Amino acid sequence: MPFQKCSPRKSKGKEDDEKLVESGSGEDSEDSDEEDMKKKATKKGAKVSKDLKEAKKNQESKKVKKVKRKMLTGPMARKKMSPGVIINTDLHKYEILAVLGAGGFGDVYKVQQLDNSEKKISYALKTETNGPNGKSLNRLKVEMTIFEECERLPIERKRHFVEMIDKGRTENFKFIVMELVGTSIDNLQKKMPRKRFSFSTTIKLGLETVEAIGHLHDIGYIHRDIKPQNFTVGVAEKADNIYLLDFGIARRYIEKYTKAIRIPRRQVKFIGTIRFASRNCHLGKEQSRRDDLESWLYMLLEFTQYAILPWSRTINREIVLREKQRLFNGKFIKHVADLPSPIHRIIYYIDDLTFQGTPDYEYIGVALKRAAALKDADLNEPFDWKKPKEVDSEEDVESAKKTRSTRSKKKAHGGSSKPSKRKTMRD
Repeated sequence: MPFQKCSPRKSKGKEDDEKLVESGSGEDSEDSDEEDMKKKATKKGAKVSKDLKEAKKNQESKKVKKVKRKMLTGPMARKKMSPGVIINTDLHKYEILAVLGAGGFGDVYKVQQLDNSEKKISYALKTETNGPNGKSLNRLKVEMTIFEECERLPIERKRHFVEMIDKGRTENFKFIVMELVGTSIDNLQKKMPRKRFSFSTTIKLGLETVEAIGHLHDIGYIHRDIKPQNFTVGVAEKADNIYLLDFGIARRYIEKYTKAIRIPRRQVKFIGTIRFASRNCHLGKEQSRRDDLESWLYMLLEFTQYAILPWSRTINREIVLREKQRLFNGKFIKHVADLPSPIHRIIYYIDDLTFQGTPDYEYIGVALKRAAALKDADLNEPFDWKKPKEVDSEEDVESAKKTRSTRSKKKAHGGSSKPSKRKTMRD
C-alpha cells in the first residue's frame, strides 16, 4: 500500500467563513470552534499515523515473506547432491564429484563419466529444479536449444560456446551435461593486484567477448545478462579460449522461420543484473542486440578497474539508470575520460544503434585495436592471469600498509572503511 500524502484542509470559501462568524457568540464561540478543530485535527492525525504504521507493517510483512520464501527455495535451502551419487541418462552414467556453483534455479556439479573405460573424462552437469507443483521453468530448455543451434555453426564460429554432451531428467530436476570450463573472468579479475587488468588484457578480453556476443546474435538470440561472471576461460589446451555461458534468460530476437525482427512488446519486466543491465532494461523496454553491447561496454570499462563505474556499489535502480544516462550523455568520470578516444567512439556508436539495427562488430574490434595501439599495449602478450606473479614494489607495499592502518583506526573509532555514497556516486 503506497504512502498517501496528507494535504492541509482547504477553506470552504468566503460564504462558509461568514456563516462561521455569524453562528459564533464572541470569544467563547471562537474558542469552542478552535477546540473542535484541534480535536478533529488530532483524530485525523492519529488516523493518518495509524494508516502509515499499517502500511509500513504490511510492507515489512511482504519483505519478511519474500526472505522466508528465498530461504525455503533458494540455493542455500536446496539440498545438494553428495559426491558419489550416480546420475543416469539414456546414453551414459555420471558420478557426482563436487559442487561447482549454485544459482537461483539449480546447481552446477563436476561429474565423471563412468562408462568410458578408456579414460575418465570430467564434465559439468547443470540442473534446473522443477518449479511449484512440478511445473517446468523452461530456462534449461532455452539453453539446450541454443547449444543445439551452436552445433550447426562452422567450427570457427562456435569456439566461444561449450559443447553439450548429454541431457536427462529425474523426478526432481532436469539437467544437461556440458564440456567443463575454467574459472570466470570476474573471479580472475578479483585475484589481480588492485583488482584490475592491464590494458592489453582488457582489449584482448574485449575482442574475445564481443566476438562471442556477435556469434550468439548470428543464431538469432540475445543474451540479456552479459557480465564478467558469464564469461569463463577454458581448461588444458583450451585455456586461452573465452566462453560465453548461462543462456537461461536469453531470448530469440528474430522469428524462427521468416528471420524477421520480432515486434517489441509494450512493457517488459526488469531482467538481468542491475549493475550491467542496459538503460532499456531499466525502462521496461524490449531489449535487442544493442542492449547486449551496452552491457558489454559496462563490463569492458570495469576490466580497466574493478567497480570503477559510479553506480557499481549501489542497487538503487533509479540512481543506476541516471548514472548510465550521464555516461551516454558524455558526462564521463575522470577514469573513463582518460581512456583512449576510440573507446569513447564505441560508447557513442552503441548509443546510436537502433532496435532493429545490425551492430558492426568489426568496427568495434577495429576501434579496440586502435585504442591498444594508442596505449602501446601488446596484444601478443599472454593474459594477465597467465603471467608470472610480479613482486610488489616498495611503494605498493608501503601504500597497502597505510591503507590497512587507516582502516584499522576507523574501525577502532566505530567508523566504516567503505566509501560513502557521496564518493561512490561521483561526477
